[in-house]
Amino acid sequence: MRPRGARRPRDREPADRLVEFLGWFGGATMVEIFFNNFLDVVPQWGALGGGMLLYGVVSGVRRLRRRELPPPPKQPRGLPAPVEPLFGRDAEIAEVTGRAEEHRMVVVRGMAGSGTSALAVAAGWALVPDPERQHYVDLRGQNRGRPESARSVAERVLRALGRPLEAATSLEAAAQEVSTALRAPGHLLLLDNVSRWSQVGWLPRDAPESTMITAGTLDADVNDPVPGDVAVVRAGPLAPADVVALLRSLVPAERIDADPAATEELAARFLRMPGVAVGTGRWLAENPKVPIATLVTDLAKQGAHDLALRWLFGLQVERLSRAARRLLALLAHAPVAELGIDEIVALTGRPERDAGHVMEELCRHGLAEKVRESRFRVTDAARPAVRTPDGRGAKAWRRLAEHLADRADFFAGRLPEEDARGWFALEDRTLLQMLREYRPERGGGGPLWRIADALEVWFAFEQRVEERQETALALAKAASALGNQAVRANAELRLCLIALTRGDPGAAGRRLGRAERLLTDPESWPAQLHLAHALTLLAKGDEYATVESSLVRYGQALPGGDATGQAVLWLDMAVLHVRWGQICDFQGRKEEARYLYDGAGDLLIRALGGAASAGDARVEAHVREILALVHWYRGQEDEALEGWARAAELHERSGDGRGRLRCQVHRAAALPERRCEEAAGLLRSALRRLPPAGVTTALANLHLARLDPAGAPERRGAGLAALAPWDGISEPLQVTELRRRLERLPSDS
Repeated sequence: MRPRGARRPRDREPADRLVEFLGWFGGATMVEIFFNNFLDVVPQWGALGGGMLLYGVVSGVRRLRRRELPPPPKQPRGLPAPVEPLFGRDAEIAEVTGRAEEHRMVVVRGMAGSGTSALAVAAGWALVPDPERQHYVDLRGQNRGRPESARSVAERVLRALGRPLEAATSLEAAAQEVSTALRAPGHLLLLDNVSRWSQVGWLPRDAPESTMITAGTLDADVNDPVPGDVAVVRAGPLAPADVVALLRSLVPAERIDADPAATEELAARFLRMPGVAVGTGRWLAENPKVPIATLVTDLAKQGAHDLALRWLFGLQVERLSRAARRLLALLAHAPVAELGIDEIVALTGRPERDAGHVMEELCRHGLAEKVRESRFRVTDAARPAVRTPDGRGAKAWRRLAEHLADRADFFAGRLPEEDARGWFALEDRTLLQMLREYRPERGGGGPLWRIADALEVWFAFEQRVEERQETALALAKAASALGNQAVRANAELRLCLIALTRGDPGAAGRRLGRAERLLTDPESWPAQLHLAHALTLLAKGDEYATVESSLVRYGQALPGGDATGQAVLWLDMAVLHVRWGQICDFQGRKEEARYLYDGAGDLLIRALGGAASAGDARVEAHVREILALVHWYRGQEDEALEGWARAAELHERSGDGRGRLRCQVHRAAALPERRCEEAAGLLRSALRRLPPAGVTTALANLHLARLDPAGAPERRGAGLAALAPWDGISEPLQVTELRRRLERLPSDS
């Protein structure tokens, strides 16, 4: 089912689809690896990859039509509404609030169905009743069998706190951002449905004015224990008297009073977990003619406790309408664990009103629950009682995939608008899980390719390299399973550039080789394959003539009238001019170098005009960044500093945190000696957020060692570690010279 106002994608040949996919997969943060900052004799060539990013995002956005859709739901900030009344948890709530005053981090731990979430939320409201000071993150993800990684959790926490995602380059940096966000007094951060301590163990303990609560099963693991200095409150089974009180809130009192002994036995033997007690109470209310004693006898006949509960939920399933049973089966076996009402409408193929009524029926019987962000999921206790869907399940999955692909297409075209960012923030994990798990028949992978397409645009926009890699790997696996060589080649090219971004040119070369083998005819290569070829050559050496040839082929392969692609070509050619000029400088051919720098400046002015006409801040930011570099080599220091300041503003506006950090390092290295303290502060700030590997990181360490000689041994080690991806393989002169300068610094030995 398509959203109102969204287009239906036209059918495309695999080669055409590949060109379109590659149109926005881009160089992303290639500059992180290859941008050299002001070593007079070392080549500067990182911005070539930046050009790819510009072309990628812009061409991806331009190909999508912009139409109006109802705005997506906004991500809620405060805690969910507390469960009222909450039976049998007064002592635990008091324990959590009391421990919070001493420890500032409290773990609420219990088995699935024990009500840890309700307990933690109630304690949170008691501690911080102001919703503006509450921050809630639900970690129960779309994959039922795999908890979210610590890094993914860090990104979600930073988003909930309104902090920049670039801080998640390391868990240490993310912890520092959380400390900063919780520095104001009286704030609460609640992480719900935590599976393992390792997901949250990175959180800081130095927020004395605020409180953190984590709630969930926190499965016991000898290799991942909860530290002894963390306060733990256990949510155990309810007391039988509390279960009876809960049942009285759901079942008419006269029915319970008619056989109090049977009610007490039912509570004590089978209903100690709140979730099961609520479901059973609802079932009794809907079956007024079944005596409670009969239910106890039937449950006892099932033998084991788990089998008894499964039998009970089986009874509830049998009482469902046919439509509800079918939807329950679809939800329980869907590729994703949680779905919103729009996705449920697509899954069932029924009108929204009918789908809503069926979901109400499932929730009323305790077989499904409404969770955070207006989603629904089958309860864990009910899942074993649900049968496999009938043969119409394949059509339902296809409708769901088409719906998600249409929505993703539409909102990818609206980036960076706020509604698009909000939608992807809520749905990116749903899309990624669908890409991982859904496998249609051969030839039916179109929705998956479009989902991967949109995720690449979104994750590149947010500079989330880890998620870009997850998406590309899932795309490669899906394309291999469905026998689509063109899409698989696209995935390999994405992985090539991601490897360059992560500082691994060796892996990039291997990925590029696989893509070339999948597309055996160079004459039929799409434009971006030629560009990726040029980038990989630059990462591994100084083959300028071959790089120039690849760029020429890139220009020839561009579609007619692609003004943005042409601007990227001018940018990339300008970068190649600059790198040649630096080599000429190194060899003493100053006049030739000056000629090349002037030529690069002319090309960049043309690229700047194209960027301005496109109206994209990212394009302009990258061009201005490289133009400032040309000013620097021409001896125009003031123009260079002004250019980097302007580029940093544009990077900030467009959400490119790493681009801003690059400009920060540029400016720090170019500041005059009288401003050395300011320069050192800029470099230290950048190093806290830069990735551990890459030329930019190595250079920041080198420049900081010059400004702070006492810390030179530490900077030497960190800088050389940042160049480790080139160990044992060929490397450009830039990396060789940088390595030599780092090795000349004092060492600890």
